[in-house]
Amino acid sequence: MTKVICTALLILLFGKILIAQTYQVSGKIIDSKSNKGLEFATVRVLGTDNGTTADGDGNYVMQLQQGGHELIVSYIGYSTDTASIFVDAGSVSRDIFLSPSEILTESIEVFGEDPAYEIMRKVISFKKKFRDKLNEYEYDAYSKFVIRSDRNSVKDTTDKKQPGKDDELGIFGILESESIGYFKKPDLEKQIIKSKRETANIMRGVALPFFVNFYDDNIDVGEFKIKTPVADDAFDSYDYKLAGVTSIDSLRVFKIDVINKSEISPLLYGTIFVADSIFSILKINLNSNSAANPRLVKNIRFQQKFSPFKDKNSDFIYWMPTDIQIFAGGSFAGLVSFDAEVFSVISEYRINKKAPAGVFDEFVIKVLPDASKKDTAYWTKNRKLRESSEEKSAFSEIDKKEKEDAKSLNIGLGSISYGKYLTTNPLSYYRYNRIEGSALKLNLDLSRFNRSTRASAFYGYGFSDKRSKFGVSINQRLVEGWKLQLGGEAYRKMSPISYGDVPSLDIFLNTMGGLFDKTDIYDYYYADGFKLNASYWLMPQLNIGTEYLNEKQQSAYTSTNFSVRKKDDEFSLNPPVNEGVLRTLGLNMRLNINDYGGIDWGDGDVTIFREGVIPILDAGFIYSGKEFLSSAFEYRKYYARLSGRRFFNRLFNIRYELGGILVDGEVPYQSLGFLNSDQGHISMGRNFGTTHINEFPGDKVYYFTLRNNFGNTLWRDVPFFGSINLAGYVNFMRNELSDANKDFSAYKGFRISEGIYTEAGIALSNILELFELGFTWRLNNTSDGARAFYLTLTSVRF
Repeated sequence: MTKVICTALLILLFGKILIAQTYQVSGKIIDSKSNKGLEFATVRVLGTDNGTTADGDGNYVMQLQQGGHELIVSYIGYSTDTASIFVDAGSVSRDIFLSPSEILTESIEVFGEDPAYEIMRKVISFKKKFRDKLNEYEYDAYSKFVIRSDRNSVKDTTDKKQPGKDDELGIFGILESESIGYFKKPDLEKQIIKSKRETANIMRGVALPFFVNFYDDNIDVGEFKIKTPVADDAFDSYDYKLAGVTSIDSLRVFKIDVINKSEISPLLYGTIFVADSIFSILKINLNSNSAANPRLVKNIRFQQKFSPFKDKNSDFIYWMPTDIQIFAGGSFAGLVSFDAEVFSVISEYRINKKAPAGVFDEFVIKVLPDASKKDTAYWTKNRKLRESSEEKSAFSEIDKKEKEDAKSLNIGLGSISYGKYLTTNPLSYYRYNRIEGSALKLNLDLSRFNRSTRASAFYGYGFSDKRSKFGVSINQRLVEGWKLQLGGEAYRKMSPISYGDVPSLDIFLNTMGGLFDKTDIYDYYYADGFKLNASYWLMPQLNIGTEYLNEKQQSAYTSTNFSVRKKDDEFSLNPPVNEGVLRTLGLNMRLNINDYGGIDWGDGDVTIFREGVIPILDAGFIYSGKEFLSSAFEYRKYYARLSGRRFFNRLFNIRYELGGILVDGEVPYQSLGFLNSDQGHISMGRNFGTTHINEFPGDKVYYFTLRNNFGNTLWRDVPFFGSINLAGYVNFMRNELSDANKDFSAYKGFRISEGIYTEAGIALSNILELFELGFTWRLNNTSDGARAFYLTLTSVRF
C-alpha cells in the first residue's frame, strides 16, 4: 500500500512538473521592406492575455508551454501578422516579418477647429466609460533598469553598437525584476517582487515596474505630478493637432501632436496614436517640458502602448498598458553625466479579480525573502527582454570590479574608501580657525557591513591651542523594520556653540575664510563627555525619542592671529561660556500625518516614504536639574517647529517654517535659544542670511521663514545658467532674554531685537548642483557702521 501511495505521489509530482514546463520562444520582429527591426513591437498569444514587447532592436523573448501556439504581432503603421509556433521539447527561434500598411497621411490641411480636439474629447469620454467599470485588477510584470554614466561604468567594446545608445556612456548599473501588481479603487496599489537581480555595485535596489498609465489624469514623478494629455481637464493645459493618419490592419489610426500650453507647469509634448471608431489610445510618445524635469534631470521621454483585455466575468473590454519605456538623461555639477533606461513589460492582466485578503497594507512594495536568490539560468529562461552582449559584459565586469574594490583603496569625490565598509573624508583632514589655528583631524567611518550598524571615530590636534581631540560613536538599529534606533557617543572635542556638527564642506569654506579673509563665522567651546540616545517609530506617522547628555563644558579662547591676507586685522574674540558639567535629559517627537508608503525589503528592513502638503511638527523638551541629574545648571527648554512645502508650478514652489524656543530657569549662555542652533533639534540652517551666528540668543525665540523657488524660467535656455534656480525669501524673528539670565550669562555681547527682526533677499541656487549664492537685506535692527546688505555662499542641502 505504501508503495502504491509513493508511486501515485511521484506521478502527480512529475506530472505537474511536465505540465508546467515551459520553453523559450525568441526571435526578431522585422520590417519586410527595410529588413530593420521594429522597436517595441507587441507580441500576444492568441486566446490568452499572455504576451510581451520587443526590445529597441525588435528582439522578443517569451516562455510557452509545449504544443501549438498562435503569436499575434502588431505595430502601428503595419499589418498585423499571425505566426504559428509549435513548441516541442526545446527552445524555438522564429523571426516574424510585418508589412507596412497602405494608409499613410503625413500632413493634413485644416480650416476651423482642428479635428484632433473632437478626437481627444472622444478619447477622454471613452476613458471615463471603461475606467468607471474598472474596480481592481492584478498583473504580471517584468522590468529592467539600465543606468549609464561616463564615470565608473563598463563600455561596449564590440564593433556593433546598439542603435540609439550613446557611445560615450557605459553601463553603470543594471536592475531587473519580476513582480505581481495589484490595484484597487480609488488608489490602493501593491507590488510583490518575486525575483530581482542587480549588478554588484548596487547595494540595494529593485527594478520596479513603474506602472505609469497615461490614461491616468496625472503622472507622479515624486516632487510633483505631471498632468497627462487625457486628463479630464486636459484642454486647459494642452493644444492638439491632427498630424496624420496611418493604420494597423484595416483600422485607421489618428496621429495627434500634443502641444503644451505652458512652460511653468509640469506638462508633456509629443505624439498620441488613437484608434478610429473606438477612440482608444494605442500608443504614446511623449516628452517632458522643462518644468516637468526633476532635479539633475534634463529630459524624460515616455513611450507606452495599450491593448484590449477582456473581463472574463462580463466580457467587457478594457484598454490597458502593455509596456512602458522611459528614457531620462542628466548630469551632476557638469562633472558626471548619466542616462537611465527603464523597460517594463506587462505580460498578463486579471481584470476585476479580487486581490488576496490583506494584500493592501502600509507597504506599497514587498520583496519576497528569496527574491534575490534566483541564479543566472533562471533569468536566462524567464526574462521578457533579451539580454544584450553589452549587458552580459557589464554584469561580469562590474562584479569583478566590486570584488577588486572590496580589497583596495579607492579615492572618490569627497571621500576615500578601503573596501566596502571603511571610508574617510579628506575635506576634514585640515581646518583652520581662530581657536586651534591649523588643525589636523583624521576620521574613519564604518558602515554597510551589516545594515543595522554604523560606527565612526576621529582623532585631531590643534597646533595653536595645543589640545588633542578625539571621539567614537555608534548607531545601532533594532527591531524588525528598524523601528528602534539606539546611539551613543563619547568624545573630547571643540564644539561650535549652538551649531552641533558642522558639515565638512562648510568647515572647508570656513577654513578658506579664516586663511584668506580673517573671518571665522563660528563660536566655540570645549566639550568633554558622552551622550546616549534612542528613538522609536510608534507608527509611521509618529516618532518619539529620548537623549541623555553628560558633558563638561569649558570656554575656548582665540589663540592665533595668522592669515595669508589682512595680517594687521585681528580675529574677533571667542565668547566665554558658563563652565561646568551639564547633564540633561530630553524627549522629542516628530508628527507627520501626510500620506505614506513603504518598502518591505524582505530581510527585516523597511523604507518609509511620504508625500503631501500637511505641515510636519517637530517638538521636544530638555531638562537640566541640579538635584535629579547633578547638573551644574537648573533649567527646562521647550521647542517646536512646524514646517512644510507646497508645489504649485515652477514659478511657485513654497517652503515655510514657523518655530520657537522657550527656556525657563538658570540658563547658561551656551544653552540659550539660537537662530542657527541644532540644540533641541531646531535647525535653521542658513535661512537667516544677515544675522551673525549667535547674534540674537534668548530664553524666548520666535521665528517665521517663507521662501519661494521661482525656478529657471528666466534663463532656462542660456548655457550654464539653465540649471540655476532663482529664489526669493523673507524672514521674521524676535528674541527676548530675562534680566536674570542676562546677568547669569558668561557672555554679554549679544543683541536683543528691537521689535520684529526682518530681512528679505534673493538667491541663485543649484550652482554646479552644490552651492547657493544669497543676496540678503537686513530691513531693520541695523547698528551704527554695520552693513545692511550681505552676500552669502552656502552649500546646498540635499
